[in-house]
Amino acid sequence: MYLQVCFPSGRLYAAEAHDPSLPEWPPHPSRLFSALVASAYRSGCGMTELKRRALEWLESLPPPSMAEPVADISPAPVTYVPPGDKGKSGQHRVHRLRQPRFFPSAIILGEPVVHYGWRENPETDLFPVLDEIASGVTHVGTSHSIAVVTLSPGVMVRSATLLPDPNGTHFMRVPAPGRLQELDEVFEQTSGVRRSAAACEPLASYRSIKERPVRDEEVGAEFLSLRISGTMHGADTAAYLGRSVRRAVMSVLGDDAPSAVHGHSKDQHVGWLPLPDVGHPHASGRVVGVGVMIPREVGSEQRRDVLAAVGRVRKLRLPDGRVAQLNPPLPDERLPVALSRRTWTRSSNTWATVTPVVLDRPPKRLTEERVRSALSESLTFAGYPEPEHIEVSTFSMFQGAPPAFRVPVKKPRYHAVVHFEKPVRGPVIAGRLRYFGVGLFRPLPSLKGAGGTK
Repeated sequence: MYLQVCFPSGRLYAAEAHDPSLPEWPPHPSRLFSALVASAYRSGCGMTELKRRALEWLESLPPPSMAEPVADISPAPVTYVPPGDKGKSGQHRVHRLRQPRFFPSAIILGEPVVHYGWRENPETDLFPVLDEIASGVTHVGTSHSIAVVTLSPGVMVRSATLLPDPNGTHFMRVPAPGRLQELDEVFEQTSGVRRSAAACEPLASYRSIKERPVRDEEVGAEFLSLRISGTMHGADTAAYLGRSVRRAVMSVLGDDAPSAVHGHSKDQHVGWLPLPDVGHPHASGRVVGVGVMIPREVGSEQRRDVLAAVGRVRKLRLPDGRVAQLNPPLPDERLPVALSRRTWTRSSNTWATVTPVVLDRPPKRLTEERVRSALSESLTFAGYPEPEHIEVSTFSMFQGAPPAFRVPVKKPRYHAVVHFEKPVRGPVIAGRLRYFGVGLFRPLPSLKGAGGTK
């Protein structure tokens, strides 16, 4: 069966749960379910046992496939709302300054219809009940979002644009068993009671049909690139930016942050890797994106939690007071080299540093031979094969990359070109600050007969 939701005004007035200035598009399945629950209570003689059974059946289904048109989801401008009306005494009942508010709306650019499709069809006695509930929906989102909802049996008449996929990187709120009861409890709460977090409204991962499906053997080695704007930091501040991204993700996850994020265990850690513009004649060395690297050893559940949290971070508050924006590239967007996944993950025998490696165990005497040995040890400690050749330098092979002495670290750090016997698949990171982008490598063409020693 499938539900068809039409927006006659061509707009959806609804805000993202994590950012009140951003419009939600497409409307999440859980938002549609809430509209159906409201309709069930309003229509006919109100909520009946049969209506409740129909809604409980609907909330038990797996996440639906979705088909939605393109929409303009630009952030809403800030609007300042004045204080409440004055009382008889001429004074405001609530003494406060005007407050900022947002009224976001998604402007639908195509036919204003969204489809939600499930593979299951309801029992014969439940279909007319669900049809009655759907026809009673007046709006989805705020009351400005007038909606007409119809229920149909069979498969969707349109091809899905978003598919449920455990390896997807788009996340939607969906109803889970118990969501109807949870909404009833929220309705019974008085205005003075703070609502608890929804327990029956999990995030489900989706994949756009424009994205290549991730094979099971690739899960756990995900590399997600995000565009960063609003900041002019160079690659020498990689650790500063990387820590800021991790701090933002941990603020979303709270006490439930996986060990792969907070790093307080011996498990594999997520890498927060600032990606600089380097390697061409006009390279600026400015960080243009952030790569989120999740190692293979990280379990699928932790990976899903991390990606869901990353998807909710749009503003990055830096310790210096500035605010940067993080946004995922569009599925069909032509990316700059620094934001391309292949730039950092393709296999190669030869890799060179973009940011210098901070030695894990710096030798007491910094001779060239001992520094090479320490660099080799940092690579093997990070899980890579022992390199055949290492060339040490103060400068990177890539135009625009910062010299080693410009990176503000007290420990010895060096640029290097390393050659492995067999091709190594990236990302390649090594050294003390590797999870924050210091010690980030990028592949070079294979150097046959490279000089240097281990």
